Amino acid sequence: MRSVFKSKAQILGIGGTRSLPVHKIYEERENLNGGAESMNIPNMISMVRILLTPVFAVLYVRGALWQAMGVLLLCAVSDVLDGAIARRFNMVTDLGKALDPAADKLIQIAMMLCAATRTKAAWLLIGLHIVRELSLAALGARVLQCTGKVYSARWYGKLCTAVIYIVMAGVLFWPDMPGALMHGGIALCAALIGLCLLLYGAKYLRLLRQSEQNNGDAGKSSSRTV
Repeated sequence: MRSVFKSKAQILGIGGTRSLPVHKIYEERENLNGGAESMNIPNMISMVRILLTPVFAVLYVRGALWQAMGVLLLCAVSDVLDGAIARRFNMVTDLGKALDPAADKLIQIAMMLCAATRTKAAWLLIGLHIVRELSLAALGARVLQCTGKVYSARWYGKLCTAVIYIVMAGVLFWPDMPGALMHGGIALCAALIGLCLLLYGAKYLRLLRQSEQNNGDAGKSSSRTV
């Protein structure tokens, strides 16, 4: 027990035997605590974004457009901030890999539902969004079961999120937005949602095939050993 306390004191710099950068201190503390500190600052920021989603929707529906715009801007900034902090200070966790995209999906669906009060074309995005998320959730759960890993969002997923933010903000807060521009932006969002479904789907299927192949090779080697 004394050695455990000693090791923790050394990591925190209390014992004076070594000093570590902030991100290294955090990493070793998390290892000592068995991952108990996975609810770190970036993950808390993601949680705040999730909690702000219904606030944005209520404000918009009630006609408080400036307040709704402020909340949406805060969500966009937090989306950049949580990932930047996690990578800079080595605070990337499996919980964060799940929370960040979940927060993105919730704010996206909230924006689309609000946009549906202005244009029926937004229902196309809502339908595609639901199909994509249900499909990828099923594949992602299977990948997690087979590999035990949670994979971060790829660049095309982040691009899709950014474009949806921009287009939906225009639809929601630009009263005189030209119809051609509005429907063109919605068509672009629909295309990116479909592209993400194909790319993520291909990635998950590839991971599943690799996992099955690895399991097959491991089974063959164990049978030869016996």
